[in-house]
Amino acid sequence: MTDTRTLLGPLGIWGLVSSLPAAEARAAAARAAQLGYGTLWVGEGAGRDPFAQLAAVADVCGSMTLGTSIVNIFGRDAMASRMGAMTLHELTAGRFALGLGVSHGHLVQKLRGHAYDKPLTRMREYLEAYRRLPYRGPVLQGPDGAPTTPPLLIAALGPRMLELAATATDGTLPFFVGSERIAWMRAVLDAAAPADRPRPVIATALAVAVGEEAAARTAARAWMRPYARAENYQRSLAAQGFGAEDWEPPYSDRLVDAMVAWGSPDRVRGRIAEFHAAGADHVAILPLAADGADVSMDVVEALAPRP
Repeated sequence: MTDTRTLLGPLGIWGLVSSLPAAEARAAAARAAQLGYGTLWVGEGAGRDPFAQLAAVADVCGSMTLGTSIVNIFGRDAMASRMGAMTLHELTAGRFALGLGVSHGHLVQKLRGHAYDKPLTRMREYLEAYRRLPYRGPVLQGPDGAPTTPPLLIAALGPRMLELAATATDGTLPFFVGSERIAWMRAVLDAAAPADRPRPVIATALAVAVGEEAAARTAARAWMRPYARAENYQRSLAAQGFGAEDWEPPYSDRLVDAMVAWGSPDRVRGRIAEFHAAGADHVAILPLAADGADVSMDVVEALAPRP
């Protein structure tokens, strides 16, 4: 089977189809595949089920990989994630990557009504159960006839979760981090990775806004609102050298410029290159519309991979 880095490709899209009506979602996914994006990622919140969403667009995505970034482990048990992942792995002929994460306390406790305790321990136990539990549906076979499974990555921001990603999965899915933090993550992953395993993959998301400075920063600030107030991200931002004066509204220009790539298409491409140079194997763009709340197909077109 194709290695994870090659499977994902260097450039993908995050969240493109999640808020679109079904027919528009299929059209957008098909266009992204035509443009040459490597992977289409969907997350999980209070909207569509991520596995169902990807199954609904899989037949129009050609050779583009599909992935979850991320599925909330407090929202389904390991058996449910394994069944969903193996089904999509078969349905896409091996073009699926499973991303898992512990989400955030307010989403788990207030929205779902579950206890948000010991997230690192919960993730370790979840991964062990995921690997151990049986799957009795049809299994995609490799060229040698052996059964195959999809790549597995986990969301990680701190050193202990990164070490777990390096030792127990195929890599990590950072979110809301700058390129300097990616360089630090690459060092942590490489130091923790066993010598007999492939190098852990970093598949990071990066919000992008194409346009003039004032309009782009306005869109960026609108998009940042739910992330900047989350405790997990605030701890991560503090580790990146930011403080409350940066992540409290209206958000500092320094934070906006670190978390969002904005400007002309060439300027944004340059920022994407910074993340690759820092150690990211894959960058998934979040193509922001002018209001920061919706996605922009114009941005998708403007930043399409070049031959």
